[in-house]
Amino acid sequence: RVTHEQNLVLADVETNRLIELWREAKGLGLALSNIGLLSDIIACPGGDFCSLANAKSIPIAKVIQEQFDQLDYLHDIGEISINISGCINSCGHHHVGNIGILGVDKDGEEWFQITLGGAQGYEAVIGKVIGRAFLAGEIPDVIDRLITVYIQQRQEGEQFILTVRRLGLEPFKKAAYAHDEKVGASS
Repeated sequence: RVTHEQNLVLADVETNRLIELWREAKGLGLALSNIGLLSDIIACPGGDFCSLANAKSIPIAKVIQEQFDQLDYLHDIGEISINISGCINSCGHHHVGNIGILGVDKDGEEWFQITLGGAQGYEAVIGKVIGRAFLAGEIPDVIDRLITVYIQQRQEGEQFILTVRRLGLEPFKKAAYAHDEKVGASS
């Protein structure tokens, strides 16, 4: 089965075969211990597979996963959800990701709008747009700058979403647009 979080659940595996299954899964790159971490991204099929999409979601997810591929660092960052949708239909549920990424089309170019502060579950919240959209090539650096603010500002044991709630969007927005004088320009 595939979970809502796009992880695989293999039911009815005999206990004495778990190690063998894990080894085979690991050989296929399917045995990462990253559930709930930054590289455990939910993404819609995007423009590679969906005719409704404004942008390609999977390449964005892949480049973020490649940038954050050190498991020790991911565990240090802790729980964080990144959700990516290739269009406003929100199949990747970007609006409820701690960091949401929405693909938008601007004059035939793929741009990505960032939302922060979204959450699922008992304390569900819709994320807020931080400002103008970014080109696809800018997204990895933007995510890195957002994570840097979190690491520098978090309190002991504080998850990303709680740091965003405590600090508000402004320090994250400032970091995201540090290279750009158009802070807050409409997307």
